[in-house]
Amino acid sequence: MSRVFLIISLIINAILGFLFLRPRPVIPNLYQVDRVIDGDTFIVKEGDLSAGRQIRLMSVNSPEVGLCGSAEATAKLKELIDGKKVRLVGDLNDHYGRLLALVYVDDQLINKEIILSGWARFTSTASSESENLKSAFQKIKTEKLGVFSSKCYQTTNPQNPKCNIKGNVKEGKKIYFFPGCGNYSNVALELDQGDQWFCSESAATSAGFTKSANCYAKVYY
Repeated sequence: MSRVFLIISLIINAILGFLFLRPRPVIPNLYQVDRVIDGDTFIVKEGDLSAGRQIRLMSVNSPEVGLCGSAEATAKLKELIDGKKVRLVGDLNDHYGRLLALVYVDDQLINKEIILSGWARFTSTASSESENLKSAFQKIKTEKLGVFSSKCYQTTNPQNPKCNIKGNVKEGKKIYFFPGCGNYSNVALELDQGDQWFCSESAATSAGFTKSANCYAKVYY
């Protein structure tokens, strides 16, 4: 009897192991998009958090509100995800506490789509999709789309040619150039990055810009 009992026990254990211990497919968590904030940030509903959780598109930087392309970037992200369920891949937070994530709607990578729209830039945050996103960004630069179109990327002022002082923001420094300053013709304004046109030196200095050393002692007339 003991041998029969042992065999039966082994069979039962094998069946239980098959039913309960075998690997099960992982079903990714889907989150309902509650609200789009701007071109790279949105809120998902999460549990009992009435305010939801803020999500930032990993490796993506859209223009700040008020800058060239910001409205277009926000509209595009709304078109892609507003009211939909998204899958989030990421476990890092930025210094604002937002989750940095690769965002998917079904198999569509939203980070890539917002870059391909032309209204966002690639940043070098490391992820499994970094090269894919970098390639998408290079495509819009080559084709001069969105923030690289004449709407946001300018060497002359199409709206008011007489206001031709170039306020350039680079590496945190705000410098302005006017005709006659060395390197003036080579300075391109990227309006999505905070660069600005000015009509006078006083307007430029009031906005926090400093005259370029390449202007020497020249004065704008």
